[in-house]
Amino acid sequence: MGRNEERRHRNDPGPQPGLPLRLVPGVGEHRDTGGVLRRYFDPGATLFRAPTARRAVHTFVRERAAELGTDGTDLREVSRDEAPGTLDVRYQQFHQDVPILGATLQLVADTGQAAVVQVENTTDADVSDAPDVSEAQAPDLVEKSALAPFREGYEAATVVRDDLVYLRDTSRPPLPEADRPTASAALLKRGRRRPDGRLHLVHDLIVETTGPFEHFRVVVDAVAGKLLWIEIAGHYVTATLKAYVPDPVTESDNGTLSSRSTDADLAGFAHEVQTQIAPPDAHGRFHLDGDWCRCVDGDDSGFVQPDSDSASFIFDHPKDNAFLSANAYYWTDSFARYLRDLGNPMLNASMVKVDIDPQGPASTDQSEWIGTANPPRMRLAMKLVPGAADLGVIVHEYTHGVIQWLRPGATGPLEYAHSICDAMAGIYRDRFNPAGNRRTETFPFDNNLQDEWSPGRRLDLTQRFDDADFDDYSAEQRNSMLASALWQCYLGMGGKAKEGVVRKKAADKMITTLLTMIPLLGADTPQSRKNAVRLGESLIAADVTVNGGLHRNVLNDAFVRQGLWPRPDVDVFIADSDKDTGLVPSGGDLDPFWTSPDIWVRNQIGPGEDPEAGAQDPIVNQTNYLYVRVHNRGTVEAGAERFTVETFRCDPGTGMTWPTSFKSISKETIHSPIPPGGAVRVGPFPWVPTIEGHECLIAIAHGADDPSVTATSATPVPHDRLVRYDNNVGQRNVYPKKSVLGGQSDFTLFLRGGPTATDGSWELDATSMPPDTRITIRTLSRIVKPSLLTDVEVTESGEVRSTLQMSGGRKALVDGFRLDADDEVSAVLTVDFSHEAEHLKSYDLIATQIQDFEVAGRITLEIVAIKDLHEWFFANPKTGEVHIETCPLWNRIGAAHKQPYARIQEAQVRGFNGCAFCLPQFNTG
Repeated sequence: MGRNEERRHRNDPGPQPGLPLRLVPGVGEHRDTGGVLRRYFDPGATLFRAPTARRAVHTFVRERAAELGTDGTDLREVSRDEAPGTLDVRYQQFHQDVPILGATLQLVADTGQAAVVQVENTTDADVSDAPDVSEAQAPDLVEKSALAPFREGYEAATVVRDDLVYLRDTSRPPLPEADRPTASAALLKRGRRRPDGRLHLVHDLIVETTGPFEHFRVVVDAVAGKLLWIEIAGHYVTATLKAYVPDPVTESDNGTLSSRSTDADLAGFAHEVQTQIAPPDAHGRFHLDGDWCRCVDGDDSGFVQPDSDSASFIFDHPKDNAFLSANAYYWTDSFARYLRDLGNPMLNASMVKVDIDPQGPASTDQSEWIGTANPPRMRLAMKLVPGAADLGVIVHEYTHGVIQWLRPGATGPLEYAHSICDAMAGIYRDRFNPAGNRRTETFPFDNNLQDEWSPGRRLDLTQRFDDADFDDYSAEQRNSMLASALWQCYLGMGGKAKEGVVRKKAADKMITTLLTMIPLLGADTPQSRKNAVRLGESLIAADVTVNGGLHRNVLNDAFVRQGLWPRPDVDVFIADSDKDTGLVPSGGDLDPFWTSPDIWVRNQIGPGEDPEAGAQDPIVNQTNYLYVRVHNRGTVEAGAERFTVETFRCDPGTGMTWPTSFKSISKETIHSPIPPGGAVRVGPFPWVPTIEGHECLIAIAHGADDPSVTATSATPVPHDRLVRYDNNVGQRNVYPKKSVLGGQSDFTLFLRGGPTATDGSWELDATSMPPDTRITIRTLSRIVKPSLLTDVEVTESGEVRSTLQMSGGRKALVDGFRLDADDEVSAVLTVDFSHEAEHLKSYDLIATQIQDFEVAGRITLEIVAIKDLHEWFFANPKTGEVHIETCPLWNRIGAAHKQPYARIQEAQVRGFNGCAFCLPQFNTG
């Protein structure tokens, strides 16, 4: 194996190698009743590996041909596409040099792992019933059969594409629930017979009609010349639909705005924006025409698309057709450029320029993507609110094209394409909605209160895929249910944040993951629930590829809540706080994620030592013992020997990056089963601390039945996201000290740079400390000088280091400094503690580091007040002696030099010696 292969990250299968990581319920091999391997799903990339991704694909196809049912078949590679982290190879099955429609073999490999992660096999193992190609009728006879249904109701109909293919006749496209604007239900029922299950030789045609314009897919038996079915080839969003940003209803949060609103009511929502258009034509005229789209009059409405003698298309009346053209062009061009900037190579190689018809037919309220036209066309309806006036409609339709470009070998539409399109529209629109108005309304302006065409077309439906009446739900409702789950995935990735920049980052991550998911989607079956499940599984597989599986638990929880599959039967977790029940993501302002009660330290082991007696302060430079408690919130026992726990340490501070900032302490196998609702203690883990106080500790539980994110990710990520997004991971970042009233305590901690350079701030929350507490901070001047300071003052400013001071009861902010990638800045905090504190009460100073508006880590500096002195022992770091309050030297010792210990032994193991006057029995000379 070459040097590069040796460095490649290999996913951790857990204590029992050979088991696929159960990232989703459907992992493993799935065979049909005849034993043919139809689906292979291993998003954890643990089972089938090779030196390279291409080798893995080719070896899989060769070595498992018998199981795939492809031995002796004419299987040809028809596409090979690379997206970020994946290689997608598709094979098409042929018979007598004619393709068998829908008979494909798709393999997806993780290029980083050089492993096959997904196989979708729809090949036809038995083609003995295939008619001979020589039996096909002449194409002109077939064409007559195909055009016959359009003789009435249309001005003209022509065949624009004709493919001779084999087709296994097992299903029919679903019929619409009512007449479509361009096709009656009666037309779409023409020729339909019960599928006979046989392999037919067919002509698969695209018929273009005018008066009205539409594209139809027409399938005719090439031997018998009989019509099999008709379906609309365009993809619709049922909608009533200068530049709006994003639309009047969202911007104003006023649901009364509609097509009935006056120009005066709408004019204030038309904003000047900038975009790119082509240079002027030979006559010096500019047009709404650019690299990725152009406005045309596709339906011959009589409206001439606007042009200009300057690069300016400012129209004062939003209800003017010219404004609609500008709005449609701006958002189509903007969305196309945004997608290209995300850097998906497969999409960027496949995208083509699109025609936009902003003034589609006034008789219909349905906008449409027509991917069979050349070039593809977006047809935006004019009835009531024009589709060209709503960003959501525009993005929805364009996303149909994105799906088409990313599934070049697909033989039919996705049942849940509208789910992807609706979610994409909502997530993209959220980038331009800083106030967070009407976020879950898919088309706020188009589907407004006055012209509402579907109250259920939303992104917050609570209906579930496992509801008893699921089969009674409409196709629109099912699509909105899955779109709601995708929206929850976005919220879990950071879309809930108040800060717009954080939401934009979350949108980029979610949309990037969706783009990676789309090529993974195989051919749909007529089973609605199964298609939705596969889409959810593919999104999680895409997250493994794009984000190392960082959001797997967030995505899984969203799909569980929508009823795509049940909660995992085994779900181990390490609590992030005393309030944590294992939910993902954990933590928040009221529920810290860095104070795990399931991670604690004891100073020794042996007879009489009780590991459950509570946490002890670590002793520097000698062996301590770390324990971890692992819970099971699942419904099935977590088996013995199936999980490990690994512990890690890092110097105390914030902004740590996983895994670069952490060092492993050790790993232990969990030897006992964990019953549902139960927990086990794991350890001890021997550990020698090197820093006075409490270091940052992390524990990770992992096994094939419930993998940790760390098993599939070697990409550096801010550690707090790992802790919050994976309930298998717990963190204890608490730095405890005891202090006499008026005492002084020093804490050293570190602010760290993330995986990339960031602008950030540092918050010191001392609101729980009494006001007479004084906190002094000494750190690098390059942190202090460029920053805006709130509730903290500079008392000394030097070239290298500066000193700041704040009071208890305040929340200080140092805002506006920059840290380079992997930077590290030390800070020493000296707390001159209160004279008014309560005995044995804990007072916290919480230090929070923020990088680019996102929390990058927190540490709790905890001081326990000691007021009743007669039961305590006090070590003097200056002399190395231990005293009690009756010592004749007591009044000569300053409060800053009195470190409290409950037992003399705790001071002795730290190297202190008993005072010769007050503790002679512990004085060793």
